[in-house]
This record gives sequence, structure tokens and C-alpha cells, in this order.
Amino acid sequence: METLNAGEPGGEIGTIHDLMETLDHWSAAESDLNHLLLVSFTTLGMPDQQAGVQQALEGAFLTFVHSRGGQVYKLSDLDTAIMIKLAEFNRMEAMMDLKVDIMRVIQQHLPEHFSKIDQARLIRPIDLGARLDAAKRFLDAYGDRRRETAGDERGERPLNMQDIQKLRDALRKLGPREFGKRYIRSQTAARIVPGKTAQPVMTEYYVGVDLLKQSILRGVDIRGTGNVFNQLTLTFDQALLYCIGAVTNDRSKTSLNMNVETVFTNAFDHFLNEGGDAGLAGVVIEFRQDNMFQHFSQFQTACDLIHKRGGTVAIDNVQPETLGVVNLHRLKVKMAKVMWRGDAEDSYLQAKDDIRTMQEGGTVMVLAHVDDEQAITIGQSLGITMFQGYHVDKLLAGGTAAKGRG
Repeated sequence: METLNAGEPGGEIGTIHDLMETLDHWSAAESDLNHLLLVSFTTLGMPDQQAGVQQALEGAFLTFVHSRGGQVYKLSDLDTAIMIKLAEFNRMEAMMDLKVDIMRVIQQHLPEHFSKIDQARLIRPIDLGARLDAAKRFLDAYGDRRRETAGDERGERPLNMQDIQKLRDALRKLGPREFGKRYIRSQTAARIVPGKTAQPVMTEYYVGVDLLKQSILRGVDIRGTGNVFNQLTLTFDQALLYCIGAVTNDRSKTSLNMNVETVFTNAFDHFLNEGGDAGLAGVVIEFRQDNMFQHFSQFQTACDLIHKRGGTVAIDNVQPETLGVVNLHRLKVKMAKVMWRGDAEDSYLQAKDDIRTMQEGGTVMVLAHVDDEQAITIGQSLGITMFQGYHVDKLLAGGTAAKGRG
């Protein structure tokens, strides 16, 4: 029986270096494999040491490519790339089959993680014929990140309550001004219309997890599920509320991303009282969509409190596939931050009517995680004029006008 080598269709699992070499020599005329499917569990919190799960997933990937023709490449313990031949007529079917195979493995081996799967971000397809350079840039950046963090990742241990206490102790020791200076980051959302320079609208403040990983939480794997991880995110919220006054003197046009539970803490009550009767005037409080659903009854009460004190409620991390599923206007949500994914252009275009309906109901739509000009172009075609992300940061810093569509 002939044995295929790594990198050959139907062969064994290759490495990231095999994939980078394959893409360096790839051409549409010479290869039938025209798509790269990136499968990521990085945000799932799945324990790396689950060898049985890894083997089951690898088996599912190999079965998938053996039946359809393709090649599997292991990028890391939690990330995999699959080169495969896809056409317009079978693209959705193939991705659905792969998604079902993956979810079946998780349900069988790690049922406690099943509900944590972000199906919208689990598989990212890249059309090599149209975006070969983008695929190469992704792998180059991915390889750089792995080299930078390899030493820490090998020695990382699971998050525990002592780590959270260490974070709280550092917050007390440093005080709001110094802690905020070291660990609070910000990113500005801007109004962008074709032919005009980006105009800043509001600035979101958040705890820089990558900064904490370099010092207070060095060597700690903070990915996780359950109560310990939940306590960590609540501590992040409290740190943000404690430091925000030292970070910015003007609350207006400030956006704070937090958990629903945080609204009912002493830290939030103190934040309200510091602002007087209209303690949230000009302030946007963002809740993640999954957190809203998880604590829906509490979310409604939180909305009433925020509105009463002059604030605005926003829903963050909205996926294009879920637009229109929830009537945000009825929930008194004034802003929705939709996550940009370059591979999901069709999903955005299909949601055009839902976006228009929400805008007509008074909900401001923001396209977030904008990392290229394509996001602004697509967003403007949908009637969106507010954007946030690294590409927007560059436009604001350079005073450059976005191209967009007129």
C-alpha cells in the first residue's frame, strides 16, 4: 500500500512549516486544493493535556479529508488547518459536515465544553485563489506569536483562585493611577463615511490581558471555564471600574465592556455614585451577547438601571449569523457591535435587511474587529458608518480618509 507524505492530499498530518512551504509553491493552475479551512479551539478553554480528545479530533480531520481529498496540518494543540478542494455548490455542505464531526467529538469526550463552542468562529475558510497572500500573512503572524510565547506556554499551569487574589493584591498595592497606566488599554470607535477622514465617536476601555500575562499572570493559562474563569472576568470588571477615573477625566463618550453580574456589585454602585444623579451620562455599557443570554433576567434589570442613570446599553460580540434573531430595540439596546470576519461576507450581505430594521428602530450599528479596508467597504454598503478595530486606529492616527463606497 502506498504511503502518502505530509503535504500530499490524503496523507498524514503535516506541520505549520509544511503548510507554509506548500503555500509558497501553490498555484491555482497546478493544485486542486483551493481552500484553507482554519479550525480553532483557542477560545474554547479546552485542556491541552486531553490526549484522547486530540486523537479523536485528528481522526475526524483525517476522515474528512480522506473522503473529500485534502490535507491536514497541525498548527498547535488547539489549532488545525485543512487544505481542501471546494466549489460554490459544495462549500456550505462540506463546512457543515466538518463542523458536525468536530462537535460530535467534543460532545463525546468533553461534554462540559460543548456549550462553549463558538460555531461562528470555529471554522474560518480562506479562498486561496482570491486570498493567498492573506493566508500567508496569517501563517507568518501565527508562527511569530508561537515563537514569542513558546517558552511560557510549555510551562503554563491552569488558572486558580490564588492567581485572582494575586491580581486583586496588585490592584490594591499599585492603586488606580499606576494600575491603569500599566494594564488598562483603550480603542476608539469612529464614524467613517466615504472620502472623509475618520471622526472619533467613543473610546472603549478594557483590561489588557496580554499585559497581565507578561507580569502578574505570567505562566498562567487563563483560558478556562467554570467559576474560576468567571471570577477572573468579574475581577477584570472591578479593576476597570476602580481605575477608569484615573485613566480618563471625562466620562462622556466612554465605553466599558463588562459582565451583567458586575452591574450589581459595590464597584459599579461606587462608579454610579461618583457621577452624581446622571452618573452614566454619555457612558456606554457593553455586554457580550452570550453573557446577555446567560443572565437574561438580570440583564433586563441592568438595562433599566443604566437607562435611568442616563447611560446607553450596547451588545458586544454579535455574530452576523445571529442578526435579527433578537429584537434589540424591544430590549432597549441602543447599540450593537457586530464582529467583522473577512470570510463571512455573504453572512453580512444576507443580514442587510435586519441591519436596516434595527437602525430604523434606533439601534446604532458598529462594525468591530475591523482589520482591513474591506471591512469598511462592506460595512458602508450595509449602511453602517461606525467602525472599531486596529485598521480604524491606523486611520485615526494618520488622519487618512477611508476609500469606501460612495
